[in-house]
Amino acid sequence: MRILHYSTDDVSGGAAKAAYRLHTALRAAGQQSQLIVQRKQSDDDDVLTLPPLQLNPWHARALRWRQRIPALRQELPRVNYMFNFNQQPQWDWQAFLAQDQQPADILCLHWITGLLDAAAMRRLYEHYRCPLVWVMADQEPMTGGCHYAFGCEGFTQSCGRCPQLASTTAQDHSRQTWEEKRRQLSDLPLCFVAPTSWGVKELKRSSLFGQHRVALLPYPIDTTTFRPLSPLVARDLLQLPADKKIIFFGATYLEDRRKGMTHLRDALGQLAHTLESDSQLKREDVFLLVAGLQGRSLLPQLPFAGKYVGHLNNELTLALAYQAADVFVCPSLEDAGPMMIPEALLCGTPTVAFAMGGAPDLIKTGETGYLAALGDAVDLARGMHSLLTQPDNTPMREAARAAAWQAHAPELVTERHLHLYQSLLTAHGNSPVH
Repeated sequence: MRILHYSTDDVSGGAAKAAYRLHTALRAAGQQSQLIVQRKQSDDDDVLTLPPLQLNPWHARALRWRQRIPALRQELPRVNYMFNFNQQPQWDWQAFLAQDQQPADILCLHWITGLLDAAAMRRLYEHYRCPLVWVMADQEPMTGGCHYAFGCEGFTQSCGRCPQLASTTAQDHSRQTWEEKRRQLSDLPLCFVAPTSWGVKELKRSSLFGQHRVALLPYPIDTTTFRPLSPLVARDLLQLPADKKIIFFGATYLEDRRKGMTHLRDALGQLAHTLESDSQLKREDVFLLVAGLQGRSLLPQLPFAGKYVGHLNNELTLALAYQAADVFVCPSLEDAGPMMIPEALLCGTPTVAFAMGGAPDLIKTGETGYLAALGDAVDLARGMHSLLTQPDNTPMREAARAAAWQAHAPELVTERHLHLYQSLLTAHGNSPVH
């Protein structure tokens, strides 16, 4: 089966890594998988980049003059968070498609901001004439441009008056994008894949695609890299104290408001207060391990000693961080994943998280970790305290690993994806390419 994936990046960022993991898992299962990206950082020969759009000299000159004249310049609205403006990609899709005359079985879209607009998606379908699968890395597929709605219900209607654009206009950029998606995509054989049950629920609320098929298929994760290891060995390799209770937390961007670091700071303050009268555990017994960008100034604000290790790009080092910890804590407030929860659980590390995204799919309080009420810092502290003071967490570590393996083992995930693809091909009237 020939499967073509489309992602803005191949290995930079959580969504890109998830796309790359699916691509490599399908290839390992014997399928012909290729990943088409805007920016390539891996050395994978099956990851292809698009040629830039070549403008003729007169067109290029006209564009330069247009940018110099304020009345003709097209300026995008200012946004208060990440936004997809559905602009025409600056890549030569016509040349790329002209070079690829092989049939394809499945087109798999991932996080595609800047890579594909709605018109390009339709062009892809018209070229290959096969089912499209859109993996929901966030809410953007169903919205007028925002990647996370932050409580806005516009995507359940027709967008417009977008709070992220600070707009009070019904026919704003978000409404225009919503209408363009409906015009270009609503009649295509498009199926959605949600990595978590949260994504399934959100898609069913979508005014654009709520009637489309959606499948719950978690991402594959390398279970040989993310696996249990002696905490003492991991701590020795990372130069962490052997005699402390270690809480690990992180995010690509720690200052991202979705990641809930303000709530975690409050929760750690509450935990420190609780430990003042605790007979089992003292404040000096707790040590923090912090990973991610923009985190150097965070650690001094927290009431425990700790170590900041920066952004962990290497998966082996990231796995060591999970393996070294007694508890992984995820304070995210809005997230389609996050991937760090199943990674931690695969390493046998009990996890405390708010009840959002994929956390309720894997975390069962008292079994694999602790699920705190969304946004409740006191409850998050309660969860950390309960896990840190367990006399024996071996059963919880084993249960954490088992739950995550059943959901994310590559061999199981690829089997589920291939079953979905075959059903889509049958419904579309296609036979797989061999």
